[in-house]
Amino acid sequence: MNDTGSSPRSELAIGIDLGGTGTRLVALDGYGDTVAQLVVPTPADLPGDAAVAFLAERVGSLPGPAVVRSIGIGASGPIDAEGVIRNPDTLPAFTGIDLAGPLGAAFAAPVAVDNDAVTAAIGEAAVGAGRPFRSVLMLTLGTGVGVGALVDGEPVRGADGVHPEAGHLSLSGRDAPCYCGRTACLEQVGSRSALQRSASALLSRPSGGPQDIVAVYDRALAGDEAATALFDDYGSGIGDGLLDLLTVHRSACVILGGSAATYYPAFGAALRARLSAVTTYVAPPPVRVSELGDLGGALGAAILGSRRPDRSSWLSLGRAR
Repeated sequence: MNDTGSSPRSELAIGIDLGGTGTRLVALDGYGDTVAQLVVPTPADLPGDAAVAFLAERVGSLPGPAVVRSIGIGASGPIDAEGVIRNPDTLPAFTGIDLAGPLGAAFAAPVAVDNDAVTAAIGEAAVGAGRPFRSVLMLTLGTGVGVGALVDGEPVRGADGVHPEAGHLSLSGRDAPCYCGRTACLEQVGSRSALQRSASALLSRPSGGPQDIVAVYDRALAGDEAATALFDDYGSGIGDGLLDLLTVHRSACVILGGSAATYYPAFGAALRARLSAVTTYVAPPPVRVSELGDLGGALGAAILGSRRPDRSSWLSLGRAR
């Protein structure tokens, strides 16, 4: 860690949310204030070591003069125990590459890499919708579905130390083949990508885009039956996945993040109905939408990267928004 005696205002914790579609960066000063943010498309193809250069250039473009004191990266998994991304399906340009070593050397700062659902959950638990709860279950509904479970601020890991890819639960009664090999996968039912496909199909636009979700969402809020049925089916699918996740984790709170969480007013009733239909809980835990929005994963990554070995942080987190 580079320690030049600089003031908290000139010390930056960098957070990077490396998603399948977009990469978001934030810079927090030592008081936890966001002093810069950046959103760029995630490249699908980069030669050689260009993935490190891509990230280093973006970090270097953030305001100065300042000391980069730490860097955290949240990425769509799998992420192995050494912090290397193993996701050729949605992050091919960054898969199999040591990001932490050369990026840390470039800025003389420690670098932490983790699953993007974990970093989103860390952000929400620290300064967002999860603050009142001891345990949090986070679902990020984006290009895929990320799942992160925290207990007392620490992520729940698999027996091998690797974060579970719980977005690839198999859902019964669904025909949703996934690149992971399952014939009915939560990621292919509950992601923003899945919602967009359904919305484009309803509008008879085979090659539609995100604007199709907005159009169908507006129709659903206006009472259109077909649009309402589409969002009910979407919410029920997420609810089915949550039932399995909550049976295992028994978390005190569910938080939905990612761009598709924006449409919770249209699918939330169906999701909650699915949770209430099963008696695993005396009452289902509350479901909340992210308070940190699209930058939640990057904020959580900055918090993750700033942690000392004793799991405390050099950041003052009360105002990290």
